[in-house]
Amino acid sequence: MTSSAILYGDDTDVSAAVRRLLEPHGWNVHATSDASHAVARLDDNVALVTLDARTAGASALLSEIRARPQPVASVPTLISGGARLSGANALLPDDVTALAATIERFTGALADHELRRPPGSPFYRLVRLLGMDDAVAMIERFSDTLRAALAATVTTPDQAHRLAGLSGAIGYYDLGFLWRAAEHGGAAAIKIATAASRTTLVEIEHGDVSRYRTGRAHPSTVIVTAPAPA
Repeated sequence: MTSSAILYGDDTDVSAAVRRLLEPHGWNVHATSDASHAVARLDDNVALVTLDARTAGASALLSEIRARPQPVASVPTLISGGARLSGANALLPDDVTALAATIERFTGALADHELRRPPGSPFYRLVRLLGMDDAVAMIERFSDTLRAALAATVTTPDQAHRLAGLSGAIGYYDLGFLWRAAEHGGAAAIKIATAASRTTLVEIEHGDVSRYRTGRAHPSTVIVTAPAPA
């Protein structure tokens, strides 16, 4: 399953530039200046929305997106044609190279559809909210904290409570639930949560995050055709 994008606005040059970036990497791209059509396209596969701030209904559409249930509510939304709208992730730059980098900051490498496959990993959910660099840094801090706690051996309710909070905050909800159960569940519950934590550390080390620690995964080959002169 490939990722999809909604390009909303009247500026066909911006839409064409974004389309030329995405489609060679297998994205489904829908360009429209009709807000009702854009809303109808909102689903779990939408990994990017661009909004032309000068187009009527842009601000209302962004509010509609943010009011939807997850994962639609946190879809990266980038703005062109004016000041950044409240709730948007970033402004779209004019430069083609910077355009690609800005999009990949919130979507991962353009060709990496596996990363974006619904329902999405905890790492990808952080990427959508924070951007790639901050997401990697946050996951690595979480890994270091979890690894240190396991090395020292978790024995008290306070330690289990802290790990439950950290796991839930970072998006590992099932792990957070196990540590919450371990707060007063005794040695057996702590053993279960510890084993799940070790599995999580292996998944982090060899999964999504490992593909992005040293830069973009599978760097995109940017294929762009300059607009024809007027």
